[in-house]
Amino acid sequence: MSKSNRTGLHAAAAAALSLCLGAAHAQTSVATEEQALDSLIREAMLYAYPYQEFMKMRHEALEVKDSPTATTLNHFRHSRHLATPRDRWANGPIRDTFYSTAWLDLEKSPMLLSLPETHGRYYVVAMIGADLNTFSYAGRRLGGTQARTVALVGPRWSGKVPQVDQIVRAPTRDVYLNLRVLVTGEDDLEAAHAVQDGFHIAPLLPTAEDSPRLRPRAQDWGRFVDVANEALVRNPPPGTEQKLLERFASVGICGKPCRWDKLPDSVQQRWRTLAPEIEKNELKNRLNADRRTADPGRRNGWTPYRLPDGFGTDYAMRAQSAAMSGGILGLTAAEATYFAASVDTNNQALGKGQAYRLHLPQGRLPADAFWSVSLYEFVTGGQYMVDNPINRYAIGDRTKGLKFNADGSLDIWLQPTDPGPEKRANWLPTPAKNLFYLMARAYQPWPEVLDPSWTPEPVQPIHAQ
Repeated sequence: MSKSNRTGLHAAAAAALSLCLGAAHAQTSVATEEQALDSLIREAMLYAYPYQEFMKMRHEALEVKDSPTATTLNHFRHSRHLATPRDRWANGPIRDTFYSTAWLDLEKSPMLLSLPETHGRYYVVAMIGADLNTFSYAGRRLGGTQARTVALVGPRWSGKVPQVDQIVRAPTRDVYLNLRVLVTGEDDLEAAHAVQDGFHIAPLLPTAEDSPRLRPRAQDWGRFVDVANEALVRNPPPGTEQKLLERFASVGICGKPCRWDKLPDSVQQRWRTLAPEIEKNELKNRLNADRRTADPGRRNGWTPYRLPDGFGTDYAMRAQSAAMSGGILGLTAAEATYFAASVDTNNQALGKGQAYRLHLPQGRLPADAFWSVSLYEFVTGGQYMVDNPINRYAIGDRTKGLKFNADGSLDIWLQPTDPGPEKRANWLPTPAKNLFYLMARAYQPWPEVLDPSWTPEPVQPIHAQ
């Protein structure tokens, strides 16, 4: 081969290599841009998810007449019966308290919240903003149980507020109130209802309802974006988050300037592809998956639920809270700390007819207000109370006739069949076939319970003799 031919071949090879490298670089660049877009959509969705969920819950309560949460603006809706196995409104429904809920709009007028004298009976009102942060509490722990009046004032209100016992400045115009009132048992229903009826909401000035324009729709990600933006317009985030909204604008989350129909088709398509996966894998499945899976936070078979005072900049945690249990929101750890157990001391799943013993060395869970250990079975669709012949679904400080050991400790017997006369008083019936889990609740827990190292004793299997 001549020298000129060899030179030509080398030049052609070099050109081909250059084209390949250029194509590879272009492909890498495109892949990097797609990854960046996907990452930004994920970040924006997790940030916006609580706003959209807040508006969805608000719509169901105020606009859907046959909704189980149906109510009217600026009024309490009270639950009136203790939860049983037939209650499927949330996973692991609580039997210790009655829930009451209210939706407020503070744009045109402050709301005066009247709290009755409860004569020592535990209650707490959690005040929750449109970003799903709980911004204030009222109740036994922070204000006692005497009658008083609290004024809730919106972020843009500049008028006068009458003399009241406490003024709370809400960070958002739209507010959700979650009230819990302690119930001691079936014979306490009338008295507990009377306490509920003592809570009242009244506007300082006459107001006209100004409802959101858009109706949330499940699995409609264009509507998700637009509802979240409407919520951000009604409830502007703090100034410290404006830089975030500027970043999210390119994927449609920024408040008034952003709309789904302004997004390029390519961005809309990525939303439709990614959003269902994010909701399923990072939000709902992560929180509502049954508690049989391995949990790195588990100790003694118990997983603690100590919620912080606020989510701060942990927007993923805030979104997970929004996705949990149909939107029923938790209390800060100092108000209530929970522990869930789905395995025994040998890390074996609880249930399948096995008998167990739960030992409480102090004869109780360490708490000032009240405590309980409730039992829920895993069934299709969720985790609910277990139907049983003695209609007992929890054991706690209000359970009558408990038998304590000589040293003051308490043993709770967990099994599907009657354990006999010596143990019957402390029997918490379990399902005959299904798996189950326990939820230990301590309201106004003692300082030791707030220590990250503290958990209840492990559940001990009882082997047949």
